[in-house]
Amino acid sequence: MTQTATNPATEWFERLNVELKELNHEAALYAWDSSTLPTQMATVEKIIQLTKRKAHWERTMCDRGLQHRDFNASLDRAFHLLCRTPQYTDGEISEIAKLLGYMQGIYTETQVCVDDVSNICKQNSEDLLWERTYFQYPDFALKQRSGEKYDEHDKDHICLYGEPEMEQIMTETTSIFSAQINCSINREILHSWAWQSWRLAVGPPMKESYGKLIGHMNIGAQRLGYADIGESWRAELETPNLRELVHRLWRQVKPLYQKLHAVARYFLKRKYPKVENFHPAGLIPAHILGDMWSQNWESLVPLIYPHQVDIEENLKRKNWTGEQLIKRAEDFYSSMGLPMMTKTFWEKSIFARGTNVTKCHGTAANMYDNGDFRMIVCAGNSMSDFYVVMHEMGHIMYYMLASVQPTVFQDGTNSAFQESIGDTIYLSAINPLHLTRINLLNSSFLSPEDEHNLNSFDYVLLLKTAMVKISSIPFSYIMDRYRWALFDGTVDFNAEANNFLWHLLETEQGIKPPTKVDRSEYFDAAAKYHFPDNTPYVRYFLANFLSFQILEGLCRKSIFGSVDSPNELPIPLHRCDLYGSKRAGRLLQKALSLGGSQHWTAVLKILTGSEKISADAMYRYFEPLIELLDKLIQRLDIPVGW
Repeated sequence: MTQTATNPATEWFERLNVELKELNHEAALYAWDSSTLPTQMATVEKIIQLTKRKAHWERTMCDRGLQHRDFNASLDRAFHLLCRTPQYTDGEISEIAKLLGYMQGIYTETQVCVDDVSNICKQNSEDLLWERTYFQYPDFALKQRSGEKYDEHDKDHICLYGEPEMEQIMTETTSIFSAQINCSINREILHSWAWQSWRLAVGPPMKESYGKLIGHMNIGAQRLGYADIGESWRAELETPNLRELVHRLWRQVKPLYQKLHAVARYFLKRKYPKVENFHPAGLIPAHILGDMWSQNWESLVPLIYPHQVDIEENLKRKNWTGEQLIKRAEDFYSSMGLPMMTKTFWEKSIFARGTNVTKCHGTAANMYDNGDFRMIVCAGNSMSDFYVVMHEMGHIMYYMLASVQPTVFQDGTNSAFQESIGDTIYLSAINPLHLTRINLLNSSFLSPEDEHNLNSFDYVLLLKTAMVKISSIPFSYIMDRYRWALFDGTVDFNAEANNFLWHLLETEQGIKPPTKVDRSEYFDAAAKYHFPDNTPYVRYFLANFLSFQILEGLCRKSIFGSVDSPNELPIPLHRCDLYGSKRAGRLLQKALSLGGSQHWTAVLKILTGSEKISADAMYRYFEPLIELLDKLIQRLDIPVGW
C-alpha cells in the first residue's frame, strides 16, 4: 500500500504551530510568575534562557519557511507574523532581559515611604512631609536604597507602591494615606508631593538602563533591515504611513480635547485659586488633574457637572468584591452569547493584592494550555476598577475566541484591536439602561428631559466617558511619538530626553509640572508602567478610535441586522445597550475568531463596514456633550487653547 507523501509546506506549518505553542506556554508561565511575585533573579534567568531558545528556533523556522511562504496565503501570513521580529545575539538577549527585569522590578516593587506621620499631621507642614519622605527599593537594587525596611506594625510609618496606592492618592480614592496624613495637609500639596515623589523614586534609577536598552534594541532591529526599533514596533500594526495616520487622527480630535481642557481648567482654577503660575488661559499643572499621569480626568466630573446621583458612591455602597465585579463583567459578555470564563480562570486569576502578590497592574494572560486564561486586577469599588475589569476581560474574550486558530494566529489581528474590544463593551455597559439593570442608577433617569430626549444623567455619563477616553488621547499620542524620536536619534537621550517629553506634554496635552524645578536631568517617562515594561503605546491611541467605530457597527448589527444599513440609528450612540444582543455577539465572535489569520482591515470591515480608522463615530458618540461644552464655553466666556 502506497503512503501519500506529506506536503513539505504543510509539515512546516504544523510543526511551527506545535512548537510555538510549547514555547508560548513556557513563556506565559514565566511571565505570570514575573507579574505576580517579587522579582527573582532565578525567574529572570529562566526567561533569558527561554528567549534565547525561542530566538534560535524562530531563525531556524524562518530559514526553512522561506521556500514555502508563497505556497498559500495562510502560510505566507504565518511566515510574515513569525519572521518580522528583530534578531538578537545571545549576549544581546541576556542584556535586554536583565535591563527590562531591573526596570520592571524598580517600577513594581519600589515604595515611597513616610515616617513621623502624626507629627506631619499635627504641624501641617509640607517641608516636614518632604523631610520625612524616603524611597524603599527592592532587594536586587540595594545600591539604590535610601531607607530601611520599616516595622509593618508601626502605625506612624507608611510605605506605598506606585500602583495602586500612590495612584489612589492622585484620584483621592485611597484610605491608606488620607486617614493619617490628609487630616490636615492641603490636598493640592499632597497631590504635588505624590506626583513628584513617584517620579523621583523611579525615574533616576531607570534612566541609565533605558538608554542602554535603546542601543541594544536598535541593533537587533537593524539586523533585520529596520531603521530602528521604532520602525519595528510600527510594523506590528501593519499600517503603511502609520505616523501620518496617527498625526491625522490627533488633529481631528484635538479641537474636542481643547474644549474639554478649557472647561476643566476653568473649574480647576476656581477650586485651586492659589496654585502658583496657573493662568486662566495657560497650561494646567499636571498634579491637579486627578491622575498620576494626567490622562484620566474622571474625578473632575462632579466639579464641572455636579449631579444628584453619584455613580461612584452607588458603586461603593454595593461593596462588591473584586470577584463580584468580574462576575458582572462576565454577565455582560455572556448575555451576548459569548463564552463564559473557564474554570481555570476562576481558579488561577488574582483579584486582590495578597501576601506574595505585589504587582497590581491590570493584566490578561493566555497560557496556551487548554482553556487556561487568567487575569490580574486588584479590583476595588470604583468606576475605574469596573473599566479595568471590562477591558481585561475583552483581552480574555479575544484569546478564547481566537484559540480555534493555529497558534501563530492566536494573538489577534493586531495589538490595537486587542486593546479595543474591552473598551467597546465598556462603552456599551456604561449607558443609563445597563446601569439601571445592575442597580447603580434609578430608572427615573431613563426619562427624557430635553429637546434631544436625553436626561441630565446622560450628560454626566458622556462627560465621565470623555474624561476617560478623550483626555487620554494626547497622552497616548505623545508616549510613542516621544519614544520614536529617542529610538531614531532625532532626540539625544542623555541630553534632551526629558526636555523633549515636556515640550510634547506642554504643546499637545496642555499641562506642566507642579513646580518650576529644572527637570532636564530627570526621566519622568519612567513613571508610567509601559516604559519599563517596554510596551508600545500607539496601540492604545488607535484602540480609542476603534472602540467607538466597533460600538457603532455592533449597534447597527443589533438594531438593523447589518453594519451597512443606510438607516440612522434610532437612539443616540451613547445609549446603545448591547446587553443580551445575540446578533452583536455573533458578529463579534465571527471577527475575533479569525485571530491574526486576516489583516486588520478585513476584521474592521466585518465589524463596521469600513476598512479605515476614523474619528467620525467618536464625534457622533459625543455630539450631545460637544453641544453642552460649547454652551458652557460661551456662557462662562472660557478661553480655549493654551
